[in-house]
Amino acid sequence: MSASGQDYATFQKRLSALYNLSSISDTAERASKYKVILKRLIAEEQIPLREKDSVAFLYFGKAHEVEWMGDFNGWGYKSEFNNRGVQIPDTDIWLLKASFPTDARLDYKILVDKKNWILDAYNPYQQWSGVGGGSPNSELRMPDYMEDPIHRIRDNVPKGKVIQDILYASDLLSYQITYNVYLPPSSGKEKYPVVYITDGYEYLHPQMGNLPTVLDNLIADKKIVPIIAVFIDHREPANE
Repeated sequence: MSASGQDYATFQKRLSALYNLSSISDTAERASKYKVILKRLIAEEQIPLREKDSVAFLYFGKAHEVEWMGDFNGWGYKSEFNNRGVQIPDTDIWLLKASFPTDARLDYKILVDKKNWILDAYNPYQQWSGVGGGSPNSELRMPDYMEDPIHRIRDNVPKGKVIQDILYASDLLSYQITYNVYLPPSSGKEKYPVVYITDGYEYLHPQMGNLPTVLDNLIADKKIVPIIAVFIDHREPANE
């Protein structure tokens, strides 16, 4: 137990500093201490607060109720996850403690007073979602999370070509749809296997699926054979 306690010592120390604000009776002193703690947490990129498998989501602001919505509770559809924050007395700090795998990466937003869905203002990490044609969520990166290098552009890797915004008149949908075609590096008159990507806008976008970069890297690493990818955008071009 003592070894476990040592593992989370820094986490508990930071939480204690937040809770101890309640014991400061002098308003000016409490405000000054509050600013110091917040500035330190921002500088250390510790909002949310993380250590090992533990996380403390934090919201700083006036509210009657604060909740956290994200991948961890099905964006509100999984009621078994307790997503309601607790206010630290005599402060405008709201807190929610949870536990996740040490290498997890999860999207979330903060829901204030049941109506305002907002990004975490002090979390520098964001990940785009396909909802609404592309919008950012705040990103929780647990301590052992590492970005897969397959998503990074490599200068020394041959690049495929993307032919963009080809229109196709769909009889079934009764309107034109757009698609984009990825051609592998050095493609000529050879025949290639073809993969069709539905929700193509999201998978093509560099801040979401980023699939052209992934395909370049997979082909260069010889993990897949060169392929053609057709990205089908289901949105109506005149009303995306």
